[in-house]
Amino acid sequence: MKDIVVVSDLHIGRGVNPETRRYAALETFFFDDDFRAFCAFLIARARERGRGFSLVINGDGFDFLRIADARPGTTTDAARRFAQELTPQTAPALIKAILDGHPGFVAALGDVVVSGNDVVIIPGNHDLEVHWRPVQGEIRAAVGASIGQKGDASAADALSRLQFRPWFYYEPGRVWIEHGCQYDPENAFKFPLRGRLADDPGYTPEHEADLPLGNFFQRYLYNAFGSITFIVPTSRANLRYAKWLMINEPRLLLRVLTSHFPFALQVLRRVAQASNRKRADEYRAEHEAHLRVLAEQTGLGDALLRIDGLKHNGADAYLAVDTLVRGASRLALRSGLVLLAFLAAWITAGQAIDSLQEIGIGWRALLSLFLNLVVVAVAVGFGVSQALRVPHDTTPRPLKAAAEQIARIARVPLVVFGHTHEEVLFPIGPVPADAPDQSPRRGWYVNSGTWIAVFTHDVLLPRERVQFSFVDIEGHDARLMHWQPERGAPVPVVLLDESKDARLPSES
Repeated sequence: MKDIVVVSDLHIGRGVNPETRRYAALETFFFDDDFRAFCAFLIARARERGRGFSLVINGDGFDFLRIADARPGTTTDAARRFAQELTPQTAPALIKAILDGHPGFVAALGDVVVSGNDVVIIPGNHDLEVHWRPVQGEIRAAVGASIGQKGDASAADALSRLQFRPWFYYEPGRVWIEHGCQYDPENAFKFPLRGRLADDPGYTPEHEADLPLGNFFQRYLYNAFGSITFIVPTSRANLRYAKWLMINEPRLLLRVLTSHFPFALQVLRRVAQASNRKRADEYRAEHEAHLRVLAEQTGLGDALLRIDGLKHNGADAYLAVDTLVRGASRLALRSGLVLLAFLAAWITAGQAIDSLQEIGIGWRALLSLFLNLVVVAVAVGFGVSQALRVPHDTTPRPLKAAAEQIARIARVPLVVFGHTHEEVLFPIGPVPADAPDQSPRRGWYVNSGTWIAVFTHDVLLPRERVQFSFVDIEGHDARLMHWQPERGAPVPVVLLDESKDARLPSES
């Protein structure tokens, strides 16, 4: 049984421009050398243990959203701001540019497969294009070129260990691994299994036909904030980030919102295109057909259909406009009612002061001034409180609920997600055993976190800004670890005990 090492959410972008020797403005992954050292450690450890491992890049390994001017040669302002619609014909050029900008990362993948171990790449919501064969071909070509530079004669054999999965990595009775965006109401695709459509030469995707709300805002808003933008995968983090912008970068926030206005009609037009609905029907048919194929290939059968049914997909780009309009309407209505209440109180109090004939004019003027100051202070305070209001710090955990159901349906003790950029370890279960005569087992949900900076400026956590976290699975035992380049070894991730079960025991 091979060991499994899971990393996710690297969000690798264009990397270093060889002409300027500078990183692209929207790059977030600056750790090629650290990642290669991490892979070298895994390879050496595998030799010592006498068994191989599979390195699973569990979604959002690449970032096709956080890249302006995605199509080479595009120079229009709209393209620079929003990027271009990627197709199976144009996406290979983008992934090639990404890989050219990160030679250390490519070399690390080559090191793993040359050493006889596997690399498995799973798509996430920021790199769904990885399920297109032309994009996979560019990744294979880049890794193959890296292997060739090593002078290895068995390059073809090594490349056979570079694998792509359309949705999940599954070992019966052991583990289920997927990105997890499908269980996040803001980042789920209705029909993610549409990669085979790229084999049709006439296929031209329309992303707004099935575009999650989180992807919508990343493409059409957050990229405009430039290099200071953290990738914020949840609405809770979005509101915190907006609060930070209001306090620290108000002019930037105002400039971006103002400059976006000329493109508002363009965005609305793209979302409202009638052809999107036709394309959505095409996506649905391909998704359902591919789902049946996977159900048969994996032996999961109807269980896979049940897992697919767990996804949340109510917050797509079609609803983005409706959400914004409804939110703005509620805010306007609430503000209008508050304004009317202020005016009524102000007029009533003013009339009461004027009726106080027994005091002098000077005192009445002083009371009127004090009343005006109080009203203004209350109005400003209300406005600021509404602008800076954020949800309660209790984090909703839809992924944990999904992991618990997947563990029961697929009968696996370990469910591993990424997506949230938050390292998580929770007991789930009980999980039904494979054999009728065996008792149920304890299950575990583990989230691998991320390798890039996280936005936690107002949350006190015992952690570094960059964690380099990963999930280390040996047999049926999973550990949540943190790679430390300065030590050349991993250490356990610091987690605060939120339950009676703080440790993850072996299920061997």
